[in-house]
Amino acid sequence: MIFYFSGTGNSRWVATQLSDYFSDTLYQMGEYERKETPLAPEFEVKSDEKIGFVFPVYSWGVPPVVLQFIDDMQLKGYCNQLVYSIMTCGDECGYSDRMFCKAIEAKGLASKHIYSVIMPNCYISMKGFDVDSKDIQIKKVEQTKADLPKLITAIESNQPIDFYQKGKRFIGIKSGLIYKMFAKYSLTDKPYTCGSECNSCGKCAKTCPVKNIELVDGKPVWKGNCTQCLACIHICPTKSINYGKGTEKKGRYFFGRNE
Repeated sequence: MIFYFSGTGNSRWVATQLSDYFSDTLYQMGEYERKETPLAPEFEVKSDEKIGFVFPVYSWGVPPVVLQFIDDMQLKGYCNQLVYSIMTCGDECGYSDRMFCKAIEAKGLASKHIYSVIMPNCYISMKGFDVDSKDIQIKKVEQTKADLPKLITAIESNQPIDFYQKGKRFIGIKSGLIYKMFAKYSLTDKPYTCGSECNSCGKCAKTCPVKNIELVDGKPVWKGNCTQCLACIHICPTKSINYGKGTEKKGRYFFGRNE
């Protein structure tokens, strides 16, 4: 089984490659948030089954929605089956590996297979951040296509390898202070706006991985449960959705979409 979370499609694509190879079932973690139900998501683990987690790195840390899913999930039949994680990042992951290991250890799990792959950047809501150029996007995806077989072999043979982009400078500050500030103050959808260019296509609502958007009179309305994946901004075909004014002149990216 493979649990994944994805906004703009990078982690979904990686999870799909793994699923195709291992013939594993995919579960989208954002679909199991329990805001209105006391029932924790339960999954039956087969004796010979691997348990994978694929998700993007947010602000040098694990997305809070992923941490919440791990805290909530119940794995029936778990008995030391192999657990692995592949994180997608624009450049570096900081101490996301430590956050993930701490989260799964609290559930009685452990993993020696913690990897990361570099994929096109999609975080544009902060000053100084923008999407990659088309050439860099292509190069990143092609490199990951070349790297994934190495990770698959390591997982399949249960021979861990060193393949994790931690970064070199200010890691403690990035994964500590900056991540904590992100998790505390940035998970809000109040700054979202939708301009007159909106054509009421509904792609934003359909794409939101936590179903945080609904159309009211043909326009998107955010319901207060944002994960900052920015999928709604990037999928909008008319570029009418923005996060305040800071994203208005920035690029858009969605995996596999040709513009």
